[in-house]
Amino acid sequence: MEITKDAVILDIFSSEMVLSESMKRQLRQMCIYARIAGIDMEAVREALHDKGILPCTDKNGSKKALSEIYAYVACSF
Repeated sequence: MEITKDAVILDIFSSEMVLSESMKRQLRQMCIYARIAGIDMEAVREALHDKGILPCTDKNGSKKALSEIYAYVACSF
């Protein structure tokens, strides 16, 4: 059940960002780490929307968004 939820949130993030294959793998890993840490990635997505970081129209914006996602996930440990 959790894997399906990860796939859904990953698809939602991917639809709002311009991602290379490498960036997609990084995002997938962040989703896995977030699940392990008990972080609600939907709440992270909403926070990024509130900050105006998402949706992204280019790779530079997506890199910034990935950095923000990493900060949310990494700072929770």
